[in-house]
Amino acid sequence: MSIARTIQINDLTPDELAMLFTEMDSEDQARFFATVWIIAKDWPGAGWCQQSCGIVQASTSDAREAIRTLASHLPADDLAWIAAAGADA
Repeated sequence: MSIARTIQINDLTPDELAMLFTEMDSEDQARFFATVWIIAKDWPGAGWCQQSCGIVQASTSDAREAIRTLASHLPADDLAWIAAAGADA
């Protein structure tokens, strides 16, 4: 016998979300980022770009290290695009 439940969680903390994320395998973690992009890419105004800037500004050294490590595994074409975008800024 199985029981299905729907639970609404309104107060999930960043620490709890991080714990759930780290318990995923790499395919699910990649899907997480893809879903963030699908949701955020059409935000109005500066949208995801502005949010990304805010994330980096609020990031601790540990957060920046996690971002750097993730970004260091991007394909060379993506890194070249990032470098070129930075040069335009």
